Amino acid sequence: MTEKSTVRTREMAYELKGQRELNRMTLRELARRADWSASKVSAWENGRRISPIDAAIYLAHCGTKAAERARLLELAKPPGDLYWVRPYFDKLVDPMKSLVVQENLAETIVSHSPTAIPGMLQTEDYVKELHELAGRYTADRLKLLVQARLDRQQLLQRRNPPRCLYFVYERSLRTVVRDPALMHEQLQYLVLATNLPHCTIRILPETALPYHLVGSRFTIMEFPEHSPVVYEETYAAGLFIDDRVAVEAFYVLATRLEQAALSEGQSREVLVRLADEFERMKE
Repeated sequence: MTEKSTVRTREMAYELKGQRELNRMTLRELARRADWSASKVSAWENGRRISPIDAAIYLAHCGTKAAERARLLELAKPPGDLYWVRPYFDKLVDPMKSLVVQENLAETIVSHSPTAIPGMLQTEDYVKELHELAGRYTADRLKLLVQARLDRQQLLQRRNPPRCLYFVYERSLRTVVRDPALMHEQLQYLVLATNLPHCTIRILPETALPYHLVGSRFTIMEFPEHSPVVYEETYAAGLFIDDRVAVEAFYVLATRLEQAALSEGQSREVLVRLADEFERMKE
Protein backbone atom coordinates (compact mmCIF):
# COMPACT_ATOMS: atom_id res chain seq x y z
CA MET A 1 0.00 0.00 0.00
CA THR A 2 1.41 3.40 -1.06
CA GLU A 3 2.13 5.78 1.79
CA LYS A 4 -0.01 8.92 1.57
CA SER A 5 1.61 12.33 1.62
CA THR A 6 0.66 14.97 4.17
CA VAL A 7 0.82 18.76 4.21
CA ARG A 8 4.14 18.54 6.01
CA THR A 9 5.75 15.96 3.71
CA ARG A 10 4.61 17.89 0.62
CA GLU A 11 6.21 21.06 1.93
CA MET A 12 9.39 19.13 2.66
CA ALA A 13 9.31 17.75 -0.90
CA TYR A 14 8.96 21.28 -2.26
CA GLU A 15 11.91 22.49 -0.18
CA LEU A 16 14.17 19.53 -1.05
CA LYS A 17 13.61 19.94 -4.77
CA GLY A 18 14.20 23.67 -4.45
CA GLN A 19 17.55 23.11 -2.72
CA ARG A 20 18.63 20.61 -5.37
CA GLU A 21 17.69 22.93 -8.23
CA LEU A 22 19.36 25.87 -6.48
CA ASN A 23 22.57 23.83 -6.60
CA ARG A 24 21.95 23.06 -10.30
CA MET A 25 21.98 19.34 -9.70
CA THR A 26 19.81 16.79 -11.46
CA LEU A 27 17.82 14.25 -9.51
CA ARG A 28 19.94 11.39 -10.87
CA GLU A 29 23.16 13.18 -10.01
CA LEU A 30 22.12 13.66 -6.39
CA ALA A 31 21.00 10.03 -6.17
CA ARG A 32 24.36 8.86 -7.52
CA ARG A 33 26.35 11.00 -5.09
CA ALA A 34 24.37 9.74 -2.09
CA ASP A 35 24.26 6.14 -3.35
CA TRP A 36 20.46 6.14 -3.51
CA SER A 37 18.17 4.98 -6.26
CA ALA A 38 16.67 7.70 -8.42
CA SER A 39 13.20 6.33 -7.61
CA LYS A 40 13.80 6.87 -3.88
CA VAL A 41 14.81 10.51 -4.41
CA SER A 42 11.85 11.01 -6.75
CA ALA A 43 9.47 9.62 -4.11
CA TRP A 44 10.80 12.08 -1.51
CA GLU A 45 10.43 14.97 -3.94
CA ASN A 46 6.83 13.92 -4.55
CA GLY A 47 5.76 13.91 -0.92
CA ARG A 48 6.90 10.56 0.49
CA ARG A 49 8.14 10.90 4.08
CA ILE A 50 11.90 11.25 4.45
CA SER A 51 13.77 10.45 7.67
CA PRO A 52 15.75 13.22 9.41
CA ILE A 53 19.00 11.36 8.65
CA ASP A 54 18.25 11.03 4.94
CA ALA A 55 17.11 14.64 4.84
CA ALA A 56 20.40 15.75 6.40
CA ILE A 57 22.37 13.75 3.83
CA TYR A 58 20.25 15.11 0.99
CA LEU A 59 20.77 18.72 2.11
CA ALA A 60 24.49 18.16 2.70
CA HIS A 61 24.90 17.08 -0.92
CA CYS A 62 23.01 20.22 -1.97
CA GLY A 63 25.39 22.41 0.03
CA THR A 64 22.53 23.90 2.06
CA LYS A 65 23.78 26.41 4.65
CA ALA A 66 23.56 25.53 8.35
CA ALA A 67 20.72 27.90 9.33
CA GLU A 68 18.54 26.87 6.40
CA ARG A 69 19.40 23.20 6.96
CA ALA A 70 18.29 23.43 10.59
CA ARG A 71 14.98 25.00 9.55
CA LEU A 72 14.29 22.33 6.96
CA LEU A 73 15.22 19.44 9.22
CA GLU A 74 12.40 20.54 11.52
CA LEU A 75 10.05 19.53 8.70
CA ALA A 76 11.51 16.01 8.70
CA LYS A 77 10.71 15.37 12.34
CA PRO A 78 7.75 12.95 12.64
CA PRO A 79 4.68 14.95 13.78
CA GLY A 80 1.09 13.94 14.28
CA ASP A 81 0.00 13.52 10.67
CA LEU A 82 -3.59 14.72 10.95
CA TYR A 83 -3.08 18.23 12.35
CA TRP A 84 -0.13 20.61 11.89
CA VAL A 85 0.09 23.98 13.64
CA ARG A 86 2.10 26.88 12.16
CA PRO A 87 2.32 29.59 14.89
CA TYR A 88 2.31 33.22 13.76
CA PHE A 89 4.46 34.48 16.66
CA ASP A 90 7.40 32.10 16.21
CA LYS A 91 10.24 34.05 14.58
CA LEU A 92 11.65 30.83 13.09
CA VAL A 93 8.39 29.89 11.37
CA ASP A 94 6.92 31.43 8.23
CA PRO A 95 3.31 30.17 8.31
CA MET A 96 2.44 31.90 5.05
CA LYS A 97 5.18 30.03 3.21
CA SER A 98 3.59 26.74 4.23
CA LEU A 99 0.24 27.95 2.93
CA VAL A 100 1.75 29.25 -0.31
CA VAL A 101 3.34 25.86 -1.02
CA GLN A 102 -0.03 24.10 -0.68
CA GLU A 103 -1.91 26.74 -2.68
CA ASN A 104 0.55 26.41 -5.54
CA LEU A 105 0.10 22.63 -5.58
CA ALA A 106 -3.70 22.82 -5.46
CA GLU A 107 -6.02 22.58 -8.46
CA THR A 108 -9.11 23.81 -6.56
CA ILE A 109 -9.39 26.25 -3.64
CA VAL A 110 -12.56 27.00 -1.65
CA SER A 111 -12.23 29.87 0.82
CA HIS A 112 -14.61 30.98 3.58
CA SER A 113 -13.95 34.32 5.27
CA PRO A 114 -16.67 35.21 7.81
CA THR A 115 -15.26 38.48 9.17
CA ALA A 116 -13.22 40.11 6.40
CA ILE A 117 -12.56 40.05 2.68
CA PRO A 118 -10.47 36.96 1.80
CA GLY A 119 -6.72 37.53 1.93
CA MET A 120 -6.16 36.58 -1.71
CA LEU A 121 -8.57 39.36 -2.76
CA GLN A 122 -7.41 42.18 -0.48
CA THR A 123 -5.86 45.40 -1.78
CA GLU A 124 -2.57 46.61 -0.32
CA ASP A 125 -4.22 49.32 1.79
CA TYR A 126 -6.85 46.88 3.11
CA VAL A 127 -4.15 44.37 4.09
CA LYS A 128 -2.10 47.06 5.81
CA GLU A 129 -5.09 48.45 7.72
CA LEU A 130 -6.15 45.02 9.03
CA HIS A 131 -2.63 44.26 10.27
CA GLU A 132 -2.42 47.66 11.94
CA LEU A 133 -5.76 47.07 13.65
CA ALA A 134 -4.42 43.80 15.06
CA GLY A 135 -1.49 45.71 16.56
CA ARG A 136 0.71 42.67 16.98
CA TYR A 137 3.59 43.49 14.61
CA THR A 138 6.41 46.03 14.44
CA ALA A 139 6.54 48.42 11.48
CA ASP A 140 9.30 46.41 9.78
CA ARG A 141 7.49 43.12 10.30
CA LEU A 142 4.25 44.69 9.06
CA LYS A 143 5.91 45.80 5.84
CA LEU A 144 7.18 42.28 5.19
CA LEU A 145 3.78 40.73 5.92
CA VAL A 146 1.97 43.09 3.57
CA GLN A 147 4.43 42.33 0.78
CA ALA A 148 4.12 38.60 1.46
CA ARG A 149 0.33 38.84 1.08
CA LEU A 150 0.69 40.71 -2.20
CA ASP A 151 3.24 38.20 -3.49
CA ARG A 152 0.88 35.38 -2.55
CA GLN A 153 -1.82 36.92 -4.72
CA GLN A 154 0.30 36.28 -7.82
CA LEU A 155 -1.18 32.80 -7.71
CA LEU A 156 -4.30 34.18 -9.40
CA GLN A 157 -2.23 35.65 -12.23
CA ARG A 158 -0.13 32.63 -13.13
CA ARG A 159 -0.58 30.76 -16.41
CA ASN A 160 -2.57 27.80 -15.04
CA PRO A 161 -4.08 28.98 -11.74
CA PRO A 162 -6.27 26.79 -9.52
CA ARG A 163 -10.04 27.18 -9.69
CA CYS A 164 -10.93 29.43 -6.76
CA LEU A 165 -14.29 29.91 -5.02
CA TYR A 166 -14.54 32.63 -2.36
CA PHE A 167 -17.46 32.94 0.06
CA VAL A 168 -17.73 36.55 1.24
CA TYR A 169 -20.27 38.07 3.59
CA GLU A 170 -22.21 41.19 2.64
CA ARG A 171 -21.68 42.54 6.18
CA SER A 172 -17.90 42.35 5.62
CA LEU A 173 -18.23 44.25 2.34
CA ARG A 174 -20.26 46.97 4.07
CA THR A 175 -17.88 47.32 7.02
CA VAL A 176 -15.84 50.47 6.47
CA VAL A 177 -12.15 49.81 6.98
CA ARG A 178 -10.50 53.22 7.57
CA ASP A 179 -12.61 55.24 5.11
CA PRO A 180 -14.96 55.00 2.09
CA ALA A 181 -12.11 55.72 -0.34
CA LEU A 182 -10.25 52.58 0.74
CA MET A 183 -13.45 50.53 0.51
CA HIS A 184 -14.26 51.89 -2.95
CA GLU A 185 -10.84 50.78 -4.17
CA GLN A 186 -11.31 47.39 -2.50
CA LEU A 187 -14.76 46.81 -4.01
CA GLN A 188 -13.51 47.80 -7.45
CA TYR A 189 -10.73 45.25 -7.06
CA LEU A 190 -13.29 42.56 -6.27
CA VAL A 191 -15.35 43.49 -9.33
CA LEU A 192 -12.25 43.11 -11.50
CA ALA A 193 -11.50 39.74 -9.87
CA THR A 194 -14.89 38.44 -11.02
CA ASN A 195 -13.65 38.82 -14.61
CA LEU A 196 -11.00 36.16 -14.06
CA PRO A 197 -12.36 32.89 -15.53
CA HIS A 198 -10.88 30.78 -12.70
CA CYS A 199 -12.09 33.06 -9.86
CA THR A 200 -15.63 32.93 -8.45
CA ILE A 201 -16.99 35.16 -5.67
CA ARG A 202 -20.23 34.16 -3.95
CA ILE A 203 -21.77 36.60 -1.47
CA LEU A 204 -23.68 35.57 1.65
CA PRO A 205 -26.38 38.29 1.84
CA GLU A 206 -27.60 39.90 5.05
CA THR A 207 -30.77 37.82 4.72
CA ALA A 208 -28.88 34.50 4.75
CA LEU A 209 -28.62 32.32 7.83
CA PRO A 210 -25.78 33.52 10.15
CA TYR A 211 -23.16 31.00 9.09
CA HIS A 212 -20.46 33.44 10.17
CA LEU A 213 -21.37 32.48 13.76
CA VAL A 214 -20.51 28.80 13.25
CA GLY A 215 -17.88 28.80 10.53
CA SER A 216 -14.25 29.77 11.00
CA ARG A 217 -11.94 31.32 8.43
CA PHE A 218 -10.88 28.30 6.42
CA THR A 219 -9.59 27.19 3.03
CA ILE A 220 -10.21 23.79 1.44
CA MET A 221 -7.52 22.78 -1.05
CA GLU A 222 -7.87 19.91 -3.51
CA PHE A 223 -4.92 18.36 -5.33
CA PRO A 224 -4.55 16.25 -8.49
CA GLU A 225 -2.73 13.39 -6.74
CA HIS A 226 -3.31 13.94 -3.01
CA SER A 227 -6.20 13.96 -0.57
CA PRO A 228 -7.79 17.37 0.16
CA VAL A 229 -6.55 19.43 3.09
CA VAL A 230 -8.05 22.29 5.10
CA TYR A 231 -6.19 25.34 6.37
CA GLU A 232 -7.94 27.02 9.32
CA GLU A 233 -6.84 30.42 10.64
CA THR A 234 -6.92 31.69 14.21
CA TYR A 235 -5.45 34.82 15.77
CA ALA A 236 -2.33 32.98 16.96
CA ALA A 237 -1.72 30.24 14.40
CA GLY A 238 -2.64 28.54 11.17
CA LEU A 239 -3.79 24.93 11.39
CA PHE A 240 -3.42 22.40 8.55
CA ILE A 241 -5.92 19.54 8.76
CA ASP A 242 -5.37 16.25 6.93
CA ASP A 243 -7.83 14.18 8.96
CA ARG A 244 -10.44 12.79 6.55
CA VAL A 245 -13.42 13.01 8.91
CA ALA A 246 -12.60 16.60 9.87
CA VAL A 247 -12.10 17.61 6.23
CA GLU A 248 -15.49 16.12 5.34
CA ALA A 249 -17.11 18.32 8.00
CA PHE A 250 -15.77 21.39 6.21
CA TYR A 251 -17.21 20.10 2.93
CA VAL A 252 -20.63 19.85 4.61
CA LEU A 253 -20.41 23.48 5.69
CA ALA A 254 -19.19 24.54 2.23
CA THR A 255 -22.24 22.86 0.68
CA ARG A 256 -24.54 24.82 2.99
CA LEU A 257 -22.74 28.04 2.14
CA GLU A 258 -23.16 27.34 -1.57
CA GLN A 259 -26.89 26.83 -1.09
CA ALA A 260 -27.26 30.06 0.90
CA ALA A 261 -25.04 32.32 -1.22
CA LEU A 262 -26.13 34.51 -4.10
CA SER A 263 -25.34 33.27 -7.59
CA GLU A 264 -22.14 34.37 -9.29
CA GLY A 265 -24.02 36.94 -11.38
CA GLN A 266 -26.04 38.27 -8.45
CA SER A 267 -22.87 38.55 -6.37
CA ARG A 268 -21.19 40.64 -9.05
CA GLU A 269 -24.19 42.98 -9.14
CA VAL A 270 -23.91 43.47 -5.38
CA LEU A 271 -20.19 44.25 -5.67
CA VAL A 272 -20.82 46.83 -8.40
CA ARG A 273 -23.61 48.44 -6.38
CA LEU A 274 -21.53 48.62 -3.20
CA ALA A 275 -18.57 50.07 -5.11
CA ASP A 276 -20.87 52.83 -6.39
CA GLU A 277 -22.19 53.46 -2.88
CA PHE A 278 -18.67 53.90 -1.46
CA GLU A 279 -17.76 56.19 -4.36
CA ARG A 280 -20.70 58.45 -3.49
CA MET A 281 -19.68 58.37 0.19
CA LYS A 282 -16.25 59.75 -0.80
CA GLU A 283 -17.81 62.94 -2.07
